Amino acid sequence: MTACRRSRACYLAGCRNEPCRAANYRYMKRLQYDHAHGQKRRTDATPTRVWIDRLTAHGWTRTQIADAAGTTPTTIRRITVGESRNINRSIAAGVLSIPLGRPDQGRIDSTGTTRRLRALAVLGYPIYVIAEASRMDTSMLQGHLAAQHATISAPIARRIASTYRRLSLTPGPSQISRTRAAARGWHGPAAWEDIDDPACEPEAPTVETELPTGRRSTIDADLVMQLTAAGLSKQQIAWELGCTVRSVERVHDRRLVPAPAPAAIPAACGA
Repeated sequence: MTACRRSRACYLAGCRNEPCRAANYRYMKRLQYDHAHGQKRRTDATPTRVWIDRLTAHGWTRTQIADAAGTTPTTIRRITVGESRNINRSIAAGVLSIPLGRPDQGRIDSTGTTRRLRALAVLGYPIYVIAEASRMDTSMLQGHLAAQHATISAPIARRIASTYRRLSLTPGPSQISRTRAAARGWHGPAAWEDIDDPACEPEAPTVETELPTGRRSTIDADLVMQLTAAGLSKQQIAWELGCTVRSVERVHDRRLVPAPAPAAIPAACGA
């Protein structure tokens, strides 16, 4: 029995597990959005095919091209032999971004990549948004999000790290992504001292746990309210600011709960 790949491709192959159904639902919703806004998802494959031929002449194999472009060798083969005349724009962008020259054949541990993808999910970035921002194939990123691969191509890891540096500066658009990430126990960017070190343990404050210093933290109340307005939970805000949940709650109490009105002074008798 084939293992569930937790992706739309697995759904199209007949799987009806909840992760695959959810992946298909997200894809279709995004497709409807793009069509409503006149955004074309596919483009002519000819320029990509020509670039693959040039890379092959420089010694690249289909697998190496696929790794560097963030897609699969099967996709590269179909483009090369002309089976795919129109391809996804993100795949085309990934292939065309590969510089001519000798291929980088190095592979590295994928721990940092998985943590970065999950941290972006904590911030509210769905995998398809990360794929668009990094110009990579969604199914490939889903595999690393689910920690299905022990290693990753070094060029792909660098592209994901670059995307992570850009996106992690601001909250993402999806509350659903934040909710699912929190339910799975994933950690945001502030939880990692060294996100690439497999031995590094996340440092996520909880309601019962104070900061390592043992002191109450001073946090920016305005920033707390901005993150709250962006849809982050108290726990997620605490992770991002490196404080306790109770510190966030105190800001909420001060900003969101109106002060009680002063009690009326009873009038003097005979007045």
